Amino acid sequence: MTNVKFTIKQARKYKGLTQEEMAKVLGMAKRTYIDYEQYKIPLRIDRAFLFAECVGFSIDDIIFFDPDIHFKCS
Repeated sequence: MTNVKFTIKQARKYKGLTQEEMAKVLGMAKRTYIDYEQYKIPLRIDRAFLFAECVGFSIDDIIFFDPDIHFKCS
């Protein structure tokens, strides 16, 4: 594990994939993938593991959600 964390977008670009290509690999529409990349919705764990495998990073080295947006308690 490294100290550096990559956003979903950074990891995808590092692998040299377009949003459309990554969406296809993950079995979803491009618009849905873009929503994940923009942290509008959190990525499901099964797809997060597949994403990490595709880009060649440990799942621990990828930021899959924005804690300022998700997991807020009222």
